[in-house]
Amino acid sequence: MKSLHKIFGLFLAAILVLGACKKKDDPEPVNEQEVITKVTLRFVNVANASEVVNMVWDDSDGTGANLPTITGGTLKRNTTYDISITVLGEGGKDITQEIKDEDDEHQFYFGFSTATLFSFFEYRDKDKNNQPLGLLTRATTINNSSGGNLQVILVHKPTKSQNITATPWVYTPTVGGEQDFNIIFPVVVE
Repeated sequence: MKSLHKIFGLFLAAILVLGACKKKDDPEPVNEQEVITKVTLRFVNVANASEVVNMVWDDSDGTGANLPTITGGTLKRNTTYDISITVLGEGGKDITQEIKDEDDEHQFYFGFSTATLFSFFEYRDKDKNNQPLGLLTRATTINNSSGGNLQVILVHKPTKSQNITATPWVYTPTVGGEQDFNIIFPVVVE
């Protein structure tokens, strides 16, 4: 009987010791940032869908030694374009779908001069919280020949509540988040 008490005592002690040991929480999985190697802005003339202008930022070697190439474009004046953005990663992996899947954690910001490029600009898509995303936009070029720069910034985890003063929303430090890319495309309007 004494040996049974000893076994029971050891069993009880083991339970208490194991119960006192707290299981470490599994660390949260790290959402590794993709290496973006190519961004394409596709401008489709709303009045004539056969008129397409592609503007491309290409950094095929990723974080390699070569500088990215940027191909701007020429748009017709006083013309409305639907604009879509495609983002590729290493190996040509299309990460546009990942941006859509995590739409509440991303937003594209656009910067340009209304005097030299667009007289009208609007977001055509929203995230699951009804906030702008920017993979699909629409813009109307100005009514005279000109040109300038179109800045496109993809931000991961922006504070979208800061999107209150303008459309398109221009990135400011109050938006926060992390810039996945910040590209300037040269654009001619004629």
